[in-house]
Amino acid sequence: MFFRDALINYSRKLQSNASTTGKPKPKAAPASSTLDTSHINPYKRIVHAIHTGEGMTHGPSHLSMWIPFFVQAGVDFVVIVRNRDLFNWVIREFPYVDVVYAKTPQDIENVFLSLPVLKAIYYISNTGNLIHSLRFNDYQHIFLGHGDSDKTASAHKFFRVYDQVWVAGQAHIDRFANTGFNTAHMEFVKIGRPTLANVIKLTDSDWRQRPLHFLYLPTWEGVYEEGNYSSVTLAAQMLQHLATTYNAPVTTKFHPVTGSRNKMLANVNTDVQKVLEQTGVEFAIANRLTPVSDLLLNANIFICDISAVVSECIAANGPIFVYIPQDKEIKIAKSNMDYNYYAYTFSTLEELYSQLEQVLNGNDYKAQARQEAREYLLGKTQTQNDEFIAQVQAISQSVIDSLNNPLRDENAQENAQEQVTEQAQVASKETTSPTLNSKNDTYVNPQVEVRERTN
Repeated sequence: MFFRDALINYSRKLQSNASTTGKPKPKAAPASSTLDTSHINPYKRIVHAIHTGEGMTHGPSHLSMWIPFFVQAGVDFVVIVRNRDLFNWVIREFPYVDVVYAKTPQDIENVFLSLPVLKAIYYISNTGNLIHSLRFNDYQHIFLGHGDSDKTASAHKFFRVYDQVWVAGQAHIDRFANTGFNTAHMEFVKIGRPTLANVIKLTDSDWRQRPLHFLYLPTWEGVYEEGNYSSVTLAAQMLQHLATTYNAPVTTKFHPVTGSRNKMLANVNTDVQKVLEQTGVEFAIANRLTPVSDLLLNANIFICDISAVVSECIAANGPIFVYIPQDKEIKIAKSNMDYNYYAYTFSTLEELYSQLEQVLNGNDYKAQARQEAREYLLGKTQTQNDEFIAQVQAISQSVIDSLNNPLRDENAQENAQEQVTEQAQVASKETTSPTLNSKNDTYVNPQVEVRERTN
């Protein structure tokens, strides 16, 4: 009786509390709130998926770089985003592209279950939530990135999680070889820089034959001070001097996330604009989401920081001036071709002005080195040959072949596994000391495997 009375009293107490508070019990969020597949065509044989774990800070610029080339390749693909706002952005900007929003690990699994012929997943940045898709062994995980540079973020141990790392040219492979950690199992594929193919084609003429036009492309302040290579605090003074001294137009585009760590730089567009308007010079400040490739064709003198835009400027075939801070220890992932080999480097505005004067007076002594850098950094040959599109199409074709002849595909997998085992046994006996590559006179690490497409 005691326990029965106690339960009755407790039940009445709960009912009394509920009636006095008047607060309804919170409703559970609908299951679909973290998963949206309403913008994907279920009848397509989707082989490729672009994964981004970014939000609206980095996501739009990263996706804008690659989506057009997947479209150009003519393959069926889907964009997988982990942020609701970015999902809505993709729908607005690329309404003809299949896109899904999948927030949780279970959502990712459900998406994959709905894509029976999915083969390759491309990652355009390293974010923590990509572990939700990397854990699936059935797929080929490929790091595509969003441009490469000598920043430390370009070559570190995390990249070993990928089946392949697709790079522009030999420079990025050498960065990994020079890091000091074991890269024995890493596979690299040179694809060039498809975003720069048109720039390379249209800027073959000597830079002196084009009207003088300065393009300034500073990087942002970095996640940590260690990675702060930015010259953005010099922007107003520098651009004012260039425009007035040479009576030439100046254009700048600030990095999309400038001011995200240092809030004093959040309004740099407006601050610089005010200074230049007071001077009365000809200038333009591009929208932060404008692709760099859209700006390169109208300029012939390039000023930038340690970032991926250095290699983009190389494509435009003109003198490049790179800011190297000297007030701190700069940690970079070095390739076998330093900036000062093909670019004029400076740490102060005085150094910049002095070197610029020298070049404009006819002493552009790094012109030939820039041509070498075009191949080394960009993979000019692969860019001109549309290697990215060829690689993507080859993956699609392999899936089509396996669907048409599943038995042959099964035998091919067995043969491939046998070859991998044999290669591993041979590799374990070989030395890992650097050797000279006679094609480009650069030192390469035999541990690093480079995969070229075979026709």
